[in-house]
Amino acid sequence: MFGARRPLEDSVVVIVGASSGVGRATANAFARDHARLVLASRNAEALETVIEECVAAGGQAIAVPTDIRDAEGAEALRQAAVAAYGRIDTWVNVAAVLLAGEFGSEPVDEIESLVRTNILGAVFSARAALAQFRQQEQGVLIDVSSMLGAVPNPLVPLYVMSKFAVRGLSLALHHAARAWPRVHVCVVMPGPLDTPMFERAANRTGRRLRAIPPAISPERVAAAIVACARRPRTQIPVGLTSRVILLGLRVVPRLTEWSVATYSAALLVNGDGAAVTAGAVIDPVANERVQGHYRHGVIRRRLGDTYGRWAADRA
Repeated sequence: MFGARRPLEDSVVVIVGASSGVGRATANAFARDHARLVLASRNAEALETVIEECVAAGGQAIAVPTDIRDAEGAEALRQAAVAAYGRIDTWVNVAAVLLAGEFGSEPVDEIESLVRTNILGAVFSARAALAQFRQQEQGVLIDVSSMLGAVPNPLVPLYVMSKFAVRGLSLALHHAARAWPRVHVCVVMPGPLDTPMFERAANRTGRRLRAIPPAISPERVAAAIVACARRPRTQIPVGLTSRVILLGLRVVPRLTEWSVATYSAALLVNGDGAAVTAGAVIDPVANERVQGHYRHGVIRRRLGDTYGRWAADRA
C-alpha cells in the first residue's frame, strides 16, 4: 500500500474495455464516486448506454471508440482524454478476449487477434498511460489479469499465456515506475467471474462454455480496481478462490497447479453440441452487459452484486 488515500471525485479515469463485464461495472463504480470517465471499447453503440448509466450514477463520461490492438489507437485515446479533461489520473485496462479449445485447433487469425488484444493491447495501453503519467509526475495504471496468470488451464492455453504476460508486464512496470514516486502500476487478479466473456468467446471445444463455479460478481472486481485507484497496491487477488490458490502455490505448488489445471478445464464446459464460433475475438458483438448469468440462485446473485457495489463505494 502506498501513501495517502487518493480522492476520486473529479479524477479522470480511462477505462479500456468499458462496454461489458468488469469494465462496465468499473465505470459505474467510479461514476458513483463522481469521477470523470473516458470510456473505450470497439463497440461504440454499447459505450453510449454505459455513458447513460454513469451519468445517472453521478459521474461525467465521454465515449472514445478505440481498437486497442494498435499503438495509434492507444495514443489517440490518451490524447482524447487529455483534450477533454486536461489530465489522466487513473488508467484501467480490462480489455480481453477468450479462445477455448484444443491447442492447435485455432485459426491463425484468431490467435493473432487474441495476442493483439490481450497482450499488445496491454502494452500499448501501458505505453500511453505511463507517458502521460511521467509528464504529470503522477497517476495509477491498473491492469486486470486473472488467476490464470498464475496457474494453468489447458482448455484455454492462449488465454492463459496472455494473462501470464499481463501480470509479468505489470509487475515489471511496477518496479520500473519507482523512478517516479507518485506513479504506480497495479495488477488485479480475479478468480472465476460471472461475465458475458464465455458466450462471446471463440469456442472450438464442441461444448458450451460457462463461468467456472463458484464464480463471483464483476462488481467485486470493480471494487478492487477502485480500491487500487484510491490506494495503489502492486498485486491484489479478488475472491476467496484466488486467495486459496495463491496460498496453495506457496505451500503445495505442484498439487495446486495440477488441481487447478484439471478441475478448471473440466468445469469450464457444460453440455454438448455447441457450434464452432469466433465470438468476439476478431469483431465485436452486440451482446454487452455486466453479468453473464452463470451463478445459480437469484438471492446469491443479488447478494454478490450488492456486496460488490457496497465494497466499491467504501473502497
